[in-house]
Amino acid sequence: MSRRERGGRVLVVLPDSPDESEYAALVESFRAALGAQIIVRQGRTATEYVYELGPTIDCAVSLCDDDDLVESLVNAANGVPVVVYGETRVPGADEVVCSTNGIESFTRRVAAVVEEDRRESELVDANQKLTALSVHASAITGCESVSEVCEETLAAAIEALAFTFCTVALVEGDRIVPRASTLPPEDQNSCHVSEGIAGRTYRTRETQIVGDIAADADALFSASRRSTVSVPLGSYGIIQVVSDSHRAFDEHDAEFLEILAGYTTEALARLDRETALRAERDRLHAFFDNLPVPAVYVEEETPDGRVRCEVNRAYEETFQRRPNPSNPSVEAAFANETERRLFADHLWSGDSVAAEVDRETVAGDRETLELTIVPVPSSGPAGSAYGVYNHDSPRLPAGYELS
Repeated sequence: MSRRERGGRVLVVLPDSPDESEYAALVESFRAALGAQIIVRQGRTATEYVYELGPTIDCAVSLCDDDDLVESLVNAANGVPVVVYGETRVPGADEVVCSTNGIESFTRRVAAVVEEDRRESELVDANQKLTALSVHASAITGCESVSEVCEETLAAAIEALAFTFCTVALVEGDRIVPRASTLPPEDQNSCHVSEGIAGRTYRTRETQIVGDIAADADALFSASRRSTVSVPLGSYGIIQVVSDSHRAFDEHDAEFLEILAGYTTEALARLDRETALRAERDRLHAFFDNLPVPAVYVEEETPDGRVRCEVNRAYEETFQRRPNPSNPSVEAAFANETERRLFADHLWSGDSVAAEVDRETVAGDRETLELTIVPVPSSGPAGSAYGVYNHDSPRLPAGYELS
């Protein structure tokens, strides 16, 4: 919703002691032409109304040319357009239409001023929402759990988009289950993916704007909720906002909710990818620990370059010296120049490489081994790779020398 209710209000200002029959036709012409709620106030009462409730008014229309009254309206307006029918010497009125031009001309000018102000109001409102959403977007993309994503999405819907009743629901099995909501506990009900407006949103992957929930064939009826916007979160679930009023939402509300849903969907997808990568790393580590040949796992984090090294049992049983994980760089972790350069060059490259290295064994002998570097894909700020040593020695790549 914009800072002024769409459909709007126009304040008509009359003199302190008006001749009602003189102004009745003018007021009715505004009501018919503008399609807005017309509020009539007299004299200083109008000034007080503008001062207190200005953000809810599209325009203040003065049907009298009392300069003192017009000046007080302009001073109290605080962004509300003031249009005067008649003549005035007061600077600051947005429009002054001479009464000799007729009421139809005046009504057209008021309609134009109201429309321009609404467009400006919606633009300001949109910019404010986008700015607020950008702050929440950063928080959403940085969440480390599904629960955090849902809670941060709910906060964005409430704080940035100003929705009062909102639910973030995810699919669990064949049900859509609320994970974060501002609705009362008794209204936080799950539903089957084939049921309700929520289910339709999820199945079609399309936004649903419902102005009258009770009239919707798929609605799971709730007497206290009369309209809704429901937006899909890809294959993960939905975001749904509801109102106690009919037709409370429009395309603008849906667009902002879709922007928010995009951030949320990407955050959930990232967590899925990280979960899959962790599972793959766990499988690799189990394989790594049981390899019958020496192996080392090396991980370097940015931007500080801290290094973590792990070795398997075969490595400890074979070699006299372990990598030093307390050193500040990959190069410093290995005593062997070839190993230092191989890990430093290929930890982040994504490409496997093999080369000869010369290592001293526990028995005090020196052996020439094949070292194969296998980088591990990562979605975070870390490069990692496994190094596997065996006795099949290939030709050393150009630029590498035995130490």
